[in-house]
Amino acid sequence: MKKINILWMLIGCLFLVTSCSDDDDSSAVASLQVIKSDVSFTAIATTGTIEVQSTSAITAVSNQDWCTVTVNGNVVTVAVPTYTGLVGRNAVVEISNALDGKVRVPVSQAGGVWYVKGDDAYGLSDEESTIIIPVKSDYDYTVDLPAWITGEKVKEGYNLTLAENTTGNARKGTVTFTSERGAKKIVFLQFGINDIAGTYEATYSVYGDNDQLVEETKTFKLVQDAENEELFYAEELSSIGGLVIPLKFNSETYQLSVFAGQYLGYIASKGWYLYTVVTSEAGYVHADAALAYSAIAEFDLDDEAVMPSFPFKDEKGFSFATSDGTIKSYLDGLEVYVFKSQSPSFSGGNALGYYDMFKNLSIKKVELKE
Repeated sequence: MKKINILWMLIGCLFLVTSCSDDDDSSAVASLQVIKSDVSFTAIATTGTIEVQSTSAITAVSNQDWCTVTVNGNVVTVAVPTYTGLVGRNAVVEISNALDGKVRVPVSQAGGVWYVKGDDAYGLSDEESTIIIPVKSDYDYTVDLPAWITGEKVKEGYNLTLAENTTGNARKGTVTFTSERGAKKIVFLQFGINDIAGTYEATYSVYGDNDQLVEETKTFKLVQDAENEELFYAEELSSIGGLVIPLKFNSETYQLSVFAGQYLGYIASKGWYLYTVVTSEAGYVHADAALAYSAIAEFDLDDEAVMPSFPFKDEKGFSFATSDGTIKSYLDGLEVYVFKSQSPSFSGGNALGYYDMFKNLSIKKVELKE
């Protein structure tokens, strides 16, 4: 009988050990687990979620003000605003339940990319043209365009089409790219050979008292030749009534030039033959028709109406022979010169001297073409 009681006592102890082991396994199961999370963000404002498994209601808090959270059941929604910083940022969302379960989930938001590459200004001809401006942006952006420029987003950036300029004057337009990261302005200028004619103001120097150079200004007109579009005539620049000075424009280099040795006319009452000549800094006068006093078109884009200006200047210099040997100098002026015969030579007393002098000449358009 005692043996049977001992056996039942042993069986009872086995049940007790088994029961304790089951209780320990149940307590090892976490009361809160993250099932799935999607909280790695780009720079754009958006939301993501954290899904959890919990045996009781959950709460969630963020350690950063820019990262906000809301809870709906076992789903935590994480919201971030648009970020305009270059370097990414991080936050932590802490989720808890009533059983003191707790998990921490890292949140990241990348820095945003925004750039518009290219120059601040582009000079183009009057013909219709297209140009692609490289743009890369993690943000939505807008493009403000003048009426004569159209555009569209393309894979490489933003494609702009400039309509043909038929106004008869240079024109400019500003294209503005704007995103949450800022704005980029690019100025486009259209200018061609048909925009040159018009009214100009000339600034130049002449010799005054005691042979000192003094500055003068004069208003004149540039008129385009009816047959040769590259040829222009300066009317009323010379003090000789009715005399015009020819200038030539190069559409590829945007260079306006006046050549030496150009026959301008004859004044019968005085027996004068008039030619263009150029002067050099070395103090010489030159009638060689191969020499040109030139200027490349410049623009002040800050002006409300862009007007071409032509500051005449010799950038390269030239060499010429004199009785003292070969001299290198630079052209520095234009003159209307008087000769006795229809030949611009300086020998035998043929050269009588200058009638008009335009030293350090610069001209700027001051009125729009009508």
